[in-house]
Amino acid sequence: MRLNSNLRRVAPAYLTLLLWSIASAASLSGPIMPLYIQSLGIGAMEWGVLAAAWALGMFLAEWVWGSLSDTVDRRRLMLTSALSTSVLFALFTVRALIPVFIVLELLYGALSVAIGPTTRSYVANESPEKSIGLYASLWWTFFMLGQVIGPILGSFIAQTLSFHYSFYASSILSIALAFFILWSFPTDEKSREKGRNPSILSGLRLVLNSRAARLLFLSAVLVFVGRSLIIDFLPLYAGGVIRMSILQVGILLASISGTQLVSMPALGWISDRFGRKRTAVLSYTLSALLFLLYFFAKSPYQMFLVSFALGVALSGLFLLLALIPTIASTDTYGKVIGTYGSFEDLGIMIGPVIYGFVWSVYGPIYIFIICSLAQFLAAACVMRIDVRRAR
Repeated sequence: MRLNSNLRRVAPAYLTLLLWSIASAASLSGPIMPLYIQSLGIGAMEWGVLAAAWALGMFLAEWVWGSLSDTVDRRRLMLTSALSTSVLFALFTVRALIPVFIVLELLYGALSVAIGPTTRSYVANESPEKSIGLYASLWWTFFMLGQVIGPILGSFIAQTLSFHYSFYASSILSIALAFFILWSFPTDEKSREKGRNPSILSGLRLVLNSRAARLLFLSAVLVFVGRSLIIDFLPLYAGGVIRMSILQVGILLASISGTQLVSMPALGWISDRFGRKRTAVLSYTLSALLFLLYFFAKSPYQMFLVSFALGVALSGLFLLLALIPTIASTDTYGKVIGTYGSFEDLGIMIGPVIYGFVWSVYGPIYIFIICSLAQFLAAACVMRIDVRRAR
């Protein structure tokens, strides 16, 4: 009964996250954007810079949103994000704006990222101590459900109509999200300290003063360098090298998210009982090995097989988030999670630049070696975290 009561309280946050994830993955954060850019004649290295601009916007803004979520009504923050991004989605269809796509990517990253820390901090505040792993895994489960639906929806629309209509669909979904937030999300779910100025320095001070936090945040960078390959360059590789159709590429990305959708709750349950550190190390080591298998995949069928297996291994993404309560107090979750999210964004920002350079200079296949190395290093970092402080 207690679990059901807690789940009802966090349900608006999970559903808000789901709608946002679908809207985003249907165009800008799914397979459509890199394929759209490719269709405009923009090369891999230039695309890497554009993708990095999106991550830079998230990196610069996420700590602000996270800190504000500790002091400001979260509903207002999410409404700002939903309404502003609904406009940005449509702007990407204007060919005259191609020279300023890098600015639009930066703005989209900064404005869209508000949903992440606001829903994360709310879930962290409302999670029972003994079920933090489960509730963190559910956050990622709803996010991944959107990552299953969004790529299929966006790629189907793009293949049936055009790329532009995928962006229009994302814009409509963002407007629908705004109405959902107004209708269902609590105005002020709990009293929070007022009058504090959001500062990334306080979050960074935690990283500098705690060895466990330093290792945890560095792991986030490395793990999300790997995730950036899935988001930004696997669609280019599948479509350009393996010659998969737009819809096949959308289904490929959805298959990775789909396997995570099934395996994340199970992994959350396992991590709460057998140790989050051990589970994370196993997850990132397996991911490193499976990324190397793309090196040998030469057909759509083989790409799908590797992707299904990789989806299970990548289910450990949420485990770093589940370790945060060991280094932060309840009343600062928003600030710490926002700062942690900036380190995730740093990985997503670094990855595309590296992959774009490697793709252009050495060849597409070598991006998987770089990605695998990052995952091995992440596993090594997590392994060195003091078990007594983070489980």
